[in-house]
Amino acid sequence: MNVEIVALIVLVAVFAISAIRNVHMGALAFVAALMVGVLLVGEPLDDVLGGFPVDALLILLGITYLFGIARTVGAVDWLVDRSVRLIGDRVALIPWAMWIVGTLVACLGTSHAAFTIVPIAMSLAHKHRIHSTMMGIVMSSAIVGGALAPTSIVGITVMTVANTAEIAYNPALMFGLSVGVNAVVVLAAFLMFGGRGLIARGRAARKDAIDGGSLGNGGGTAVKTEVQTEAPKLTGYGVLTLIAIPVLVVLFFTLTLNDVDLNLGAVALTLAVLLAFIKPKVGKEALGKVDWNTILLLGGIITYVGVLTRLGAIDQLGEFARSVDEPLIAAFVMCVIAALVSAFASTIGIIGALVPLAVPLLIPGGGLEMTGFIYALAISASLVDCAPFGTTGATIVASTHEDDRQMVYRHLTIWGLTMVVVGPVITLALFVVPFLWA
Repeated sequence: MNVEIVALIVLVAVFAISAIRNVHMGALAFVAALMVGVLLVGEPLDDVLGGFPVDALLILLGITYLFGIARTVGAVDWLVDRSVRLIGDRVALIPWAMWIVGTLVACLGTSHAAFTIVPIAMSLAHKHRIHSTMMGIVMSSAIVGGALAPTSIVGITVMTVANTAEIAYNPALMFGLSVGVNAVVVLAAFLMFGGRGLIARGRAARKDAIDGGSLGNGGGTAVKTEVQTEAPKLTGYGVLTLIAIPVLVVLFFTLTLNDVDLNLGAVALTLAVLLAFIKPKVGKEALGKVDWNTILLLGGIITYVGVLTRLGAIDQLGEFARSVDEPLIAAFVMCVIAALVSAFASTIGIIGALVPLAVPLLIPGGGLEMTGFIYALAISASLVDCAPFGTTGATIVASTHEDDRQMVYRHLTIWGLTMVVVGPVITLALFVVPFLWA
């Protein structure tokens, strides 16, 4: 048995041990990376530690620390309360509104900018008694849908890789298909996690309001259907924390447009430290709201996947897919591999690795020429990003209210891993199969 197979078996063992013995998966994966990388393969320790995803963890740290300060001083509660008043009884529209806003922000240069919307969306879910898993899937779909826009770094990367491989590619079509598929995903999540109940609740509230108004017009006393709570107050420091949020977005976009290579998390952390400097007690309390558990999970998993990549295990999986005689089955295997690896590592990286390997399937005579395989591959690799093993899913889990965090982690794990198979089936059925015999 070669070392690549052993390394893949160890990855499966990490999942099994974590599930059976309830040992932290990130810690297990990190130890496995050291054992396989240093002891089995003989890699230098610096090479193994070099796979530690500092950029991704800095995003998690910076965003959750900044919004931790905002939550500590009640600024998020104030913002949520104001949104409640604007939305009124139309609670079922909240997930769709957050999806549209998140998608638009994700289109603008880097999908990471949409991470700033996630804590607000998850706070809205908790406040309105919207299922947190639904909102998590909504935000993931917004981020990955917008990420494949021709104005976003992921979309630009896919376009570059396709053009380099001389594969016909329409970036506008890619974006449209991505948004369309993710709209269907949002609809499925909406229906599965209580969307119909939200619609019924809104209708009941409007009916009660009408009945109450009728009673009032007739001289009676209007019936209050909900207990009125005191609206949270916003202090001057709270105003400052709210100002920091749009400043974060504008500053990050400005730096990106000027080719300044600065991580979103670094900008967020800088703003958080400035706020903590003004009120050290608040800054110290907000550190307790940083989800260090998720940070360790992401760090351990991605470090181990880095070992797999350097061993060539990912390339071997791609070569295995190409060795399949039936082009459609080979395409399915490639999409599954892309989705599976993307759940734990870089979506851009796996697309960049697998698209060139897919070229023999796409050239005349390969069986899949003039089809949407490149679109199926890219979307399949992105649909799994809600899994909490990557930056997007981890940010969603870290931004979820503490009471719901374990549930959301479990649900997003199941949903994300299900998408490893469901995504390729749907995308190939839509973008490849109809053209096989055209």
